[in-house]
Formats: sequence, structure tokens, C-alpha cells
Amino acid sequence: MKKKYFLMCALAGFMFASCSESLPDGGDDGGGGNTGGDAWVSLNIQTAGTTKALHDPDQENGTAEETKVDKIMAIFFDDHLTVANSNNPNLVSVVSWDTGDAEIGDPGQPVGKPTKAFKVDKTSKAFLIVLNPSAAFEANVASASDFTTVNQAITGTDVSSVIGGSSQNSFMMTNAKGKLEPTTITTSGNSTTVVDDDLVTYATAAEAETNYYSVSVDRVAAKVRLFADTNYPGNSMNINTVGWTLNVTNRKYYPMSERDKTWLEGTVRGCITPFDIWKFGSYRKDPNYTGQKGTAITDASYIADYHYYTHATAPTWQNATADSTGPNASKTPALYCLENTQVAADNYQAYTTHVLLKVESQPKGLKLPDNKDNYTGGAYDGDANSDADVDASGNVKSGSDWIQIGTNGYYSYKLVQKYIEAELTSKYKDKDPDNYLQTSVTNSFGAYIDSLVKYNVSGVTPVTLPTAEAFKAKITDLTYSSVEDGAKQIAAEFYQAGVIAYGAAAYGNVSYYEGGEGYHVIMIKHDNDTDNTNNMYGEFGVVRNSVYDIAIKDIKTPGYPIIPEPDPEKPDEVDESYISVQIDINPWTWYRQEVDL
Repeated sequence: MKKKYFLMCALAGFMFASCSESLPDGGDDGGGGNTGGDAWVSLNIQTAGTTKALHDPDQENGTAEETKVDKIMAIFFDDHLTVANSNNPNLVSVVSWDTGDAEIGDPGQPVGKPTKAFKVDKTSKAFLIVLNPSAAFEANVASASDFTTVNQAITGTDVSSVIGGSSQNSFMMTNAKGKLEPTTITTSGNSTTVVDDDLVTYATAAEAETNYYSVSVDRVAAKVRLFADTNYPGNSMNINTVGWTLNVTNRKYYPMSERDKTWLEGTVRGCITPFDIWKFGSYRKDPNYTGQKGTAITDASYIADYHYYTHATAPTWQNATADSTGPNASKTPALYCLENTQVAADNYQAYTTHVLLKVESQPKGLKLPDNKDNYTGGAYDGDANSDADVDASGNVKSGSDWIQIGTNGYYSYKLVQKYIEAELTSKYKDKDPDNYLQTSVTNSFGAYIDSLVKYNVSGVTPVTLPTAEAFKAKITDLTYSSVEDGAKQIAAEFYQAGVIAYGAAAYGNVSYYEGGEGYHVIMIKHDNDTDNTNNMYGEFGVVRNSVYDIAIKDIKTPGYPIIPEPDPEKPDEVDESYISVQIDINPWTWYRQEVDL
């Protein structure tokens, strides 16, 4: 039997990226025109030194751990995929090598060294390269017969399975093209032509090693980093950053995901990411890429698709670090996640991976009420009022509870009680108490207490205000010694140990910040957009082999008092701003995003 040989030079970096993927001409001895027998091939695998977004520079080399290669699998098929992926090429053969095998070569970032030539079946026409394959992927391949079963979605998992677990030193990587190789790319001006070529093999190992194939690979995981100062002082409050994590992360992935153009890449701007040499687009299609809208977070299908946190399942928080865009930025602590993308119709927070930022806030300069009766305003001295949550200057102490009512109303719990007392004093001194309307704090906090009662919170009881007639009767029977005393006694009913014990909650325009802790939701943007577009295709999401840097520039608001559940009804982009963020994606492709909160 006549033997043929194939040399593969695997540029195994985070993206097997080659500047030119033109193929050698094997002549009459090439494997593309004959059937049967074995042939030689050699690969040069380039790992993408970079991850995606677009920062300047737009790529960043991966760390040694992110680039290390322990195993290579080369999977051969009898055909390429069609443009619409409507066919299903048959699996011909699978070869693999571990560290120390001569065939593994030296995958590099961004350029590797060719492998030693190895034999392939001459019926092979296209191939998929996989570095550091996950255990689930290897199990699927062991029983696979065609491309669909080789590349089937891997479910019920998380990012640890494709980055080497807690060691984070074995990153799974596959064809960066998002399709099978080999390929010829021709560029003329702004036009790029991509042709799927049948594999050409060689009669000798020496020929194969001279005419190796260059292949680029992407890491399957995405990478996110958050940069923030430790403190953001403001006029009305000080805000300290506590930590961050990723929320609504995917539980599914394709070993090799299909590329697609974002809305912006479909305009005259075109494809500008550094490793999309095919101009197929920087976005990808994951297993739950479409059809999510309307799925509730309690549905079994949602739970199978995404991992998310609630206030009852608070995560371990990653410390934020000082902003850095220099050459050592890749060494900054990061969190990894599986790719998570969606059609424009699914651009809602419940289906989009985002950052949760935890902060601790302390309002300052609290003021006493001024009702011209028993209160005349001025600074609130916490010490003089036996308020352990506030200091003598009216500043909430670090780690103390406080309450927000409305947009800019900040109070300690005892100060809420004083405002209620002042409002009720004015109410019952009015000539028509039953129709007196200036009791906004009383009404809001009363409704908040009623909401806790509704949910059977222990130790919380509703407060009912007496009518004018009933109030007057209590003065007559000396239950109240005066209007001021009656207002004070009623206000005291609003101060309840059960409210304090229950802690963080929100209802209506009242937010109770336990320990001053609050949470911001930061949507991660994949593609740059313009000011007059919202929730366009590809604008949000995390894509494999991309690094997204989020830089917090300012924080002016305390965020949510509890971790908000992912909202299927809240679009990723809304007309509100809670923080200032800058995101960069990196070699890795590098993106940067700045945010004000």
C-alpha cells in the first residue's frame, strides 16, 4: 500500500491564527485526489496570544498557563461543511498526542513550530484541531461517527471543564475559523475571499514537514477582568468596592462555535478584530443562542442553560484591582466563563452574562427634619441622639445599616423614625388631619413594613395611623399627653426589631441596605456601538478567546440592596445609568469598557 504523509504545523496559541492560510500544492501525490491508504501531514498550530475587544492595542498575549498545551487531537472528516452547515461530514479518523510525543511539535503564541509529520487516511478532506480537549469532549469523540456528534453541544457543565479546573492551566482550544480547515484566503483591497480546500497530503514525511499547514485556534473560554479603586468619595456618600463576580454564565458550549457578524460588523465599518482573518465576524453562536425570550428563571430549561446567583446564594467575591492597561495587565486576577451569546431579541439581563459588583456605601451629612414645629433642621448628631449607626457629624458609620427613600433620601433607621414623628406632628396639628398629604416618609416606610408583613417576616407588624377623631380621643384619655407626644409614640411603632433582623430588602421607593452593602449590575458589551443604537445584535455577550476589561471610573449610587434576580423583562441596555464602566476585550482579542455607576 502506498503511504502518504501529512504535516500539520499547529500554531497553538489561544487562537490558531495564521496570516496566510494558503495551502501547499501536493501535486499528483497529494491525498486530495486519491482514495484509500495513508498519507503524511504536518501542522503548525498557533495559539492566539490574544483575547478579543477593542482596546488599543487590540490584542494581549495569554499567560503561560493560558497557553500551555498538554494534548493535541486532530480529527479528520471526508468533507467540509457547506456554507449553511446543512451537510454532515463523516468522521474518518482521530489522532492525538500528549506532552512528550514528537508529533505534538511546539504550539506557540502567536506562531508555533511545526509538528513532526504523521499519517492520516487519504480519504480525509478536512480537519478539526483540538488542544487540551475536555473529558466530556473526548468521551463524545470516542463514540462519534460524523461532524454533528463530534461537535455536539456539551451540557451541564461550567468553565472549569475547559480551563483545567481550579489550576487554570489547561485551556481547551479549537479551530479559530469556526469551521473545518484547511482554507485558502485571498484579500484584494477591502474584499476577502475564503475557499475551503481539500486536504493535500504527501508521500514522505520530509515533504509534509516542508509543506506544513498553519492552523489558528481559539480558547473555548472567555475572560473578564474588573478594575476599580477601593473608594469613591462623593458629596452625599462614600462608596467602597468590596468585590465582583460573573452572573448568568452558560452551562453549555460547542467545542467549535460558528462565527457571525455583529450588527456593526455588517455595516460599512466591517470586521476589525485582529484574528478574524476570514472576515466571518467576531460574534459566535452558542447552544442557547436563540429562543430564550419568555423563559422564566425558575423554568427547568433556564436552569439547565444558565448558572446565576440570588441573594440567598451569594457568591465568593473576587477582589477588584487598580486599573491597568499596561503590558502586565494579563497577570491581573481574572474570571473565566463559557461563551454566552444571543440574538438581538434575547438581549435581556436574564440571558446575558454580566458582572455583579458589590459595594459598601456610607451616606454622609444626614440632616434632621424641619417641620417648623418640633424639628427645625440642622445636622443630625448620631451620638447626641443615641444612634449607633451615625457619628456626631451625621455620617453613617462603616458597616452600619441605612435606608434610602426616594432618589436622594438617605437615613439611618432612627432618623426615619424622627422624620415620621415630624410628619405626624404636622399632620395632627393641621386643621384637616385626615386629608393631610405631607407624609411621604411615613407613607413609604409604612408600605415597606406592610410588604414584609405580606411575606410573613417574623417580628414585623403593620402600623395603622389613627384618624383625627381617634387621635384626639387619645389625647382626651391621656394616652397622649400632647400632639407631639402622640406623634412620637406612633413613630416609635415604625421602629421594629423584626425589620432590622430581616435586613436587606426593597419595596416601592424604599431600600434597606444591611451593613451598607449594595450591588450593581454591569452588562458586558462585546461590540462597540453608537449612541443612537440600543440592544443591537452582537452588542452584548461574551465570546471565546476574548478578554473583556471593565474599568469603573466613578460610582455615585449605592446600587441594589440585594442581589437582583436576572430579569427576563429588563433589556440589556436601558435609559438609566448606575455606574461608569470601561470594557476592553483582548491575545486574547482585547475589549475595554468604562462605566459610571
